[in-house]
Amino acid sequence: MTFDQGFEENWTVGEILSAMAGTEHPGYIKKIILQLQQWMEESMSPEGSDQGGDPLSALFDSVMEMDGEKLFTRLEWVDEYADLLPNLKKPSGHEDAIVLNVGPTDFEDSLRMAIDYASLFNRKLCRRVWMISDTFIISDIYRYLSHIRALGAQGVVFRFLQVTPWGWTEIPLAADNAPGNRIVWNNRKDEATPGEDERKRDDRLTR
Repeated sequence: MTFDQGFEENWTVGEILSAMAGTEHPGYIKKIILQLQQWMEESMSPEGSDQGGDPLSALFDSVMEMDGEKLFTRLEWVDEYADLLPNLKKPSGHEDAIVLNVGPTDFEDSLRMAIDYASLFNRKLCRRVWMISDTFIISDIYRYLSHIRALGAQGVVFRFLQVTPWGWTEIPLAADNAPGNRIVWNNRKDEATPGEDERKRDDRLTR
């Protein structure tokens, strides 16, 4: 069964229930992820680095840091939907906050920024914090687990998305009642991933 969503789109019953449960990812979040993946690919490509054609060196040097300004310039449109952090200008004040942690940025610093913004600087408006990162450090998450749970008790949902140039996934944080028992990996829409056919076949066999 589908429902007319307007703008020539239809929603299924499952999509409506997912949206009500807060498990769906808004279109602007997916657009940010795609732009981030494109930026990561450009920053680490031999053409985009001065490391003698070695993309691995770009991970440990300042290539991604230098290109950070280019990324945030591309993401200026996000201000219409959410507060993007870090940011050189004062956020407009939305229910959604997006904290980017990519390249040489310290994971713990980004995590603290997300918590402080939701609990102090925008506590009257903030209802969702999206942390989009290329890194996941369990010890840092565990250190701030009580803060994340306290935000949840106040009605602030904390969503963590881990991104690579080839795909992305959401990792449940402090979610005692998280549905399902698998983390879903979302491949990039603009390119094929090796082994995708085999993975889909294995998924069918294990259902």
